[in-house]
Amino acid sequence: MPAPPSPPPGRDYAQLLGAMNELLAVLSSDGGEEAALRASFEAAARGFGAQKALLLIVESAEPLRLRAVHALGKLTEEQIKACEQGESVRGVSPSLIQRVVAGGVPELIEDPRLAADASHTPSLAGGAYSVLCAPIRDPIRAAVLAVIYLQNSGLTEAYDRGDLGWLEGYATAVGRLFGLSFRHALQEQELREIRGAGDNAPEILGDSSHTQALRRVLHETFIPAMEVENPEPILVLGERGTGKDLIARYLHAYSSRHKRPLVVVSCAEITDELAASRFFGHKRGSFTGALTDEPGFFRAADGGVLFLDEIAELSPRAQAHLLRVLENHTVVPVGQTREIKVNVAVILATNRDLDQEVREGALRADFYDRFRTLAIRILPLRERPWDIPPLLEHFRRHHERKHRKPTLGFTREVFRILVSYDWPGNVRDLARACSLFVIHAQPGAWIDRELIARCLPEVLTGAPNPKAGPLLAEGDSMSEAVEAFERELILSRLEQHGGNVKAARESLGLTKTTFHRYMKRLGIATGGEAREE
Repeated sequence: MPAPPSPPPGRDYAQLLGAMNELLAVLSSDGGEEAALRASFEAAARGFGAQKALLLIVESAEPLRLRAVHALGKLTEEQIKACEQGESVRGVSPSLIQRVVAGGVPELIEDPRLAADASHTPSLAGGAYSVLCAPIRDPIRAAVLAVIYLQNSGLTEAYDRGDLGWLEGYATAVGRLFGLSFRHALQEQELREIRGAGDNAPEILGDSSHTQALRRVLHETFIPAMEVENPEPILVLGERGTGKDLIARYLHAYSSRHKRPLVVVSCAEITDELAASRFFGHKRGSFTGALTDEPGFFRAADGGVLFLDEIAELSPRAQAHLLRVLENHTVVPVGQTREIKVNVAVILATNRDLDQEVREGALRADFYDRFRTLAIRILPLRERPWDIPPLLEHFRRHHERKHRKPTLGFTREVFRILVSYDWPGNVRDLARACSLFVIHAQPGAWIDRELIARCLPEVLTGAPNPKAGPLLAEGDSMSEAVEAFERELILSRLEQHGGNVKAARESLGLTKTTFHRYMKRLGIATGGEAREE
């Protein structure tokens, strides 16, 4: 975007520049994002000389639902409510807000005393007003997350095209600072409201079609499946560092079992001699060293969730101990003969190829058969580079808060390098890298190439991930980059609309024939979940 023009006489753009400093100042004092955004918005409104100023969040795009989070100046409750709901009311222009959110383009209503062709918004007809309105966009997907509305009635303070350029620049900066976390916070809040999960419920971050599909299938299939009595086991597959433990915590947090225990077990630590005792418990004196009664993992997790990580590390003998409880939902503690029923949702995870483990005799076929039906496979990060930008921003800001050290973020060059890196250790590797960057960065400085070279030189020397090319539009022809973006966009919209083709194509403004032509050309399946309703 070109540099904004010089300010007209009487405009205090020093306040607007100070608005960005307010963001960094409040964040550095650990005042929280909402306080930083409020302080910045107030400074920006002063800089523009706004008599009425409103910041609205897009809570839902379809149907459009707005919520005012900051209101300044001479705004009545009736006007604020009208702006949220798109209803006509004198003195402000809800229709302009709706138009800017829908189009994603900033707009100016010039004072009719200065412009013969001033906009004819009904709510301002006959009044001497000028209005600025700009969207705050998601920096990755360009979706509108929020909207800024500024209005005044002074002739000398009337807004013009120069003001519009400055507001657009400010809104872009706010989007880059807050956009990713803002959108994810809204998504997770909606899920918490639906599932009744607490504030500490984990998040599954990412914008790729794979991650969107994962979030959807967890809520549509896996969470309902584990809420029944004696549920079927769930298997989570994925390379190291992909977040298999996160999936287990997510399933627990958003299911009706969230008020009962989540017991986490690393099966690599379970020896053959102690397997029965660790899993099922024991009575005092049942063997040497059994000094007290112990419930075991299954009884400790009764009513809740038992997460068995690294399940392929168990020996065939230890696997045999688990086979019966997975089939009958009963345990027999060591030193007892009476069976005890347990109601446990069992989640198992591994980074091994279990079919290969069965062929090599390391995994019992009957044991594998007992939990292979409900399986979730998490792709490695190199296969879903669209998830990397929000993850980078999330972990950078997490570690900035943890270490009380705000930075200016990643330079554009570094951001592109990190997105194109293949991250062999996946999300865990990326999170560790962000921690290093923040620890070694100078407060208030950029995370630049020199810092990356000191902390993680292999990022600069490794071959770029070819799958990240379309995301960065680098190394591809124009047609290749456009085709990759079209495919990701359509898959993303299908996921947003639960596989409903009609809803997805309508959200893109395409006819039925055109949409299906895109799907055919891009190799997107039209069967199964992709349905026209």
